[in-house]
Amino acid sequence: MKTINWSGYEWITQERWGDIHPEKTYCWYDEQAVSVDTNNYLHLKTRYNPKWFQDKGIWSNTGVGLVSCTNKFKHGTFEIEAKLPNGLNLWPAFWMWSWDSWPPEIDVFEGYSEKNPNYLELSNVIKIRKIESNVHYLGEDNKNKTLGAKRHWMGFKAPTKKFIKYKMIWLPESISIYYDNRMVRKIKDSNILKQLNSTTLNVVINNHVTSKADSTYNWRNFQSLAQESDFTIKQFTYTKL
Repeated sequence: MKTINWSGYEWITQERWGDIHPEKTYCWYDEQAVSVDTNNYLHLKTRYNPKWFQDKGIWSNTGVGLVSCTNKFKHGTFEIEAKLPNGLNLWPAFWMWSWDSWPPEIDVFEGYSEKNPNYLELSNVIKIRKIESNVHYLGEDNKNKTLGAKRHWMGFKAPTKKFIKYKMIWLPESISIYYDNRMVRKIKDSNILKQLNSTTLNVVINNHVTSKADSTYNWRNFQSLAQESDFTIKQFTYTKL
């Protein structure tokens, strides 16, 4: 496990529980897909890098860049300024989940490029980019629930060509999500807030791939499935409440 220092915080280059998800074994968290350049920009990449996992008896084809902050965060403002990776079947995200359990989880954004490398899906004329926010929580029936993924108006900037600010303000009484300083979602559900207010959050940023970027492919057709890509983040900032 590799550790980096970036934006004033310490990060590990995998999830805190390991370097491959037990239900998403088509990719793994590759420490060589994470780097910081001379401008102190973080780069999270995807790349064809097959690895054998002996305990699972599988090959995982795609190495992906992920960083998980070692700090435990409470209420405040969380923000990144980022340029999304360009390519097919990518799944970049800026999200947080509890240090105590899963759920709860807050997805400030998740991008899906299964149809177009720039996240365009023309079926929705206003919200044409598949870049979504969501919240996962424990329902009153003690089952995992989701508030529901929602797309938001991104403005006229192309998120793969321009840096955009993605922000969440977590207050005891509400959660507000902003894209380029425009509030796109506000959450005031008392059950969700009770769960979040009783814990601390782990901040994660990743350049993942979807399941369509899987199967027994070789380098020759890799570009058509999960292109080598670069998710570039200028900085992460946190302002305590």
